[in-house]
Amino acid sequence: MEQFSDTELLALIQRDSQQAFAVILHRYRVQLYKQIYRRIGDEEETKDVLQDIYISLWKHRNNIYIKDTFAPYLSKAAHYAIVDRYLFQKKSNTLKLALTRQEQYQWSAEDQVLANDLEHDLDRLLTKMPYKVQEVFKLSRKEGLSIREISVKLGLSEQTVKNYLSTALHIFRKHLGEKKLSYFLLIAFLFH
Repeated sequence: MEQFSDTELLALIQRDSQQAFAVILHRYRVQLYKQIYRRIGDEEETKDVLQDIYISLWKHRNNIYIKDTFAPYLSKAAHYAIVDRYLFQKKSNTLKLALTRQEQYQWSAEDQVLANDLEHDLDRLLTKMPYKVQEVFKLSRKEGLSIREISVKLGLSEQTVKNYLSTALHIFRKHLGEKKLSYFLLIAFLFH
């Protein structure tokens, strides 16, 4: 199989050939590893990103189209995986900082009443959203599931999960803007 072209191997992969899949992984592993490692600079993290790319490639094998070679497809997949990791880390660091500040902040009785009122208000607003948006939001913010876990649990694509979360947060931010409330209160509600 080593002598097969990428398009021939893709046809085999789309017929569930794990051997053809292994040939593609072997053919591009060094190139992908170098591309990812240059951006991340951590061997274990690079291996994790590669693993994510391989899983995604196998999972979406029937929806892949390549012209002549897998190189551009895999290069883009690596780029997007790196960007996703970077954005996730940035959001995670921002959240940790916000939660640390929240823990340091001493809630007065009035603040606690306002926070409780806001929580009930936003819960009511959530019930007016489409059912799937509510379900995704609750799994993310109330149960703490990752986008991937929600995707698997609900049988949705990861992009659909991200879109639903974005929709809910957009509605909440708009509602807070109308009420002239701070983003800090939204964080307090979401991670209460």
